[in-house]
Amino acid sequence: MADVLCVGGTGTVGSRVVEGLVARGVAVRCLTRSADGAGGSEAGVEFAQGDLERPDTLAPALEGVSRMHLLTALHPREARLGIGAIDAAAEAGVERIVFHSAHRAHAATHIPHFASKMDILAALEASGVPWATIEPNHYFQNDLWLRRSLEAGVYPAPLGGVGLHRVDVRDIADATVNALLDDGHEGIRHPVVGPELLTSADVARTWSEHLDREIEYVGDDLDAWEARAARRLPDWLVRDLRIMSEYFLSDFLSGLIATEEDFATMSHVLGHAPRVFEDFVAETVAAWR
Repeated sequence: MADVLCVGGTGTVGSRVVEGLVARGVAVRCLTRSADGAGGSEAGVEFAQGDLERPDTLAPALEGVSRMHLLTALHPREARLGIGAIDAAAEAGVERIVFHSAHRAHAATHIPHFASKMDILAALEASGVPWATIEPNHYFQNDLWLRRSLEAGVYPAPLGGVGLHRVDVRDIADATVNALLDDGHEGIRHPVVGPELLTSADVARTWSEHLDREIEYVGDDLDAWEARAARRLPDWLVRDLRIMSEYFLSDFLSGLIATEEDFATMSHVLGHAPRVFEDFVAETVAAWR
């Protein structure tokens, strides 16, 4: 019997949530679409086949589960898929759902995947199942995808000059595990943010210092970014991410800047000081070398 079902448990955040749950002695079941993965297991982790696009496949995966971590992938029907998972969990008698949302998504519902998160939250609130959300800012670990560009002297991702309270994925996982297992988190929307407001100049300077070479920030050229992204991403996702990037670059950006209230709420669920971007960069450069 599994204590927690992890939906999205194999990705950048989800895999660390699984590791954290196992470290605390929790039996974990991961939902997988792959028949090859279903039925397999590793220490403390069971894999069960199921697909959010086929809600009828979720009941067996939810059997015996007391809590669910719901991390929905970006998808043109993300809201519908997330709501289906909530309905299935409620039907199965799950006692707590922790949903992975986005920091201050309510402030930018013109971004399609932020709007989806709010629709899923509304379904959570109506479900009758005790819930909490984890609402992270932009991940430090997104920069891991930029290794080739950074080694060529360029930071290409759109961040802009207003700044974001970027956060380490390990902090997101720690907060999620605590919200799943500990008391006192139900009904709370938990922001998870980094301690510093990081602008594009801050990020480029930090990478420059640790790579021992000048890193040029070119992320404000969204046309160039879109041309690159279109070579590897579907059209709907490029459009969604472009809208988000335009928001990051806007002089009116305020939704992803953390408030004192955000920090106070986060301290309750994180349980330690948030990790610092420079430490992440130093660790990453050491690993690359």
